[in-house]
Amino acid sequence: MTPAVLRHAADLRGGQWFRLHPLTPVLQGGVVLLGLAGAAFAALWETVILRTILVVAGVEDDDEGSDVAYLIADSLGFIALGAIVVLVVSATVFWLQWRVHVVRMDDDVLEIQKGVIAKSSRRARRDRINTIGVRRPLIPRLLGLAKLDVQAAGNDANVVLAYLPYSVAQEVRREILQTPGPSVQESEPQVVTRELEVSLFRYLASLVVSVESVFFGTVLVGTTVAALTTDELVAWLGPIATVFGYITFLADRFFRVGNFVIDSIEGDVRVSLGLLSTSVETIPPARIHALQISQPWPWKLLGWWRVDANLASTPGSQNKKTPAHTLLLPVATTTEMLRMVDLCLPGLRDDSSRAQITAMLGSDSKDWDDHGVPEMSLVTASKRARYRIPLSAGVTGSAVVGEVVALRTGRWIAKLSLVPMARIQSSSVSQGPWHRALGLSSFALESVEGPVSTRVLGLDTSQALRWWDTVHELTVSAVAQRPRTRTPRKKTT
Repeated sequence: MTPAVLRHAADLRGGQWFRLHPLTPVLQGGVVLLGLAGAAFAALWETVILRTILVVAGVEDDDEGSDVAYLIADSLGFIALGAIVVLVVSATVFWLQWRVHVVRMDDDVLEIQKGVIAKSSRRARRDRINTIGVRRPLIPRLLGLAKLDVQAAGNDANVVLAYLPYSVAQEVRREILQTPGPSVQESEPQVVTRELEVSLFRYLASLVVSVESVFFGTVLVGTTVAALTTDELVAWLGPIATVFGYITFLADRFFRVGNFVIDSIEGDVRVSLGLLSTSVETIPPARIHALQISQPWPWKLLGWWRVDANLASTPGSQNKKTPAHTLLLPVATTTEMLRMVDLCLPGLRDDSSRAQITAMLGSDSKDWDDHGVPEMSLVTASKRARYRIPLSAGVTGSAVVGEVVALRTGRWIAKLSLVPMARIQSSSVSQGPWHRALGLSSFALESVEGPVSTRVLGLDTSQALRWWDTVHELTVSAVAQRPRTRTPRKKTT
């Protein structure tokens, strides 16, 4: 039976194959088509188009004695013929790609097959699916289309459904996340609560008041002074290129991460971002393996913070156009930052944990015990660490806060990493030559790949080994208490 186009999500329940939207190969192969068109134009420019222009303008004589009108007609005919050939070949290739790009789903797996010459097939077990992101790049968004990034547990075990009409994509997302079974009933709508919203003005201000802006400003001053000193016109290309690069940097960050919204859906965190191309992803707290609160030094007077995370699985199609959503909050006040910690790490919702987190971010490590951090539940950098990390030795250390191991590093860019004990994969103590000469060691927690750093330097070796044993015992206890049976997947909307 010839697969039909998927128009209703409920059709997937039967396990039959369906094709995606007919524009899928065009949207996915548009770059290739533009490349072919560019190569064809470059070939025609020098051989036909440029010569015709020069003959018409009288700059170049027609050595062959042909009439200019015939030359233009021949040129236009040649261009038209080439365009027709490119369109026919592209349409044929795109049609074949669309014919073989199919999807099916049963109670066990979601499967995608595609490829004309090199065929490929990807499967994701439904009971291993963590979450599904809805991506809407600019062109598909204008056409009312979206793609689904199905993120499953495992290394590169994700499946991408691109493209579907936006309403159908939302229905398919709900259908995939429903509990597999012979009979699927309608579920109650979930309650969506708006938690945080980053205003465009504050986000743009955070980009202007940033380390990157300081770097661009320094380069601009240097290139401007050089241009004034040399008194050469070409020297002004440096300041112009710097300004252009800075504007490009601001525009890229502003349009890609602007319109940042955080919602909570029955305990899960939904992150929405993007002005032109939008991306929405729901992140269960269990998928967060590490959380990092950071503050670059230009933000200190403004009291702003940034929150990043290491997630259990990242999109298989991850690239510059597909955000991994490891950025959970681009800029936030202290109150908003603590609210984000509450949403991502429910075990830190008590007042004592909040006070300890605030103390570790705002005071030196020697004062942590005065703010509620038990002395036996922390380790700080040795006094000898000032020869290894002179700026941050006074704030470096690690502590147990609730069911989380916190690691504090950095002074110019203050960082506090929070790693749930049940998510710790392993821990280690290591010594480099410089550390060994000073009798110091570094302590690290192993986490999934991501932007969060889980390593502290400059610990006294004996203290580092004691802390290693403490964290190991707490990790074993936390893993033993974690439920080993997989709970049935709840129905979602």
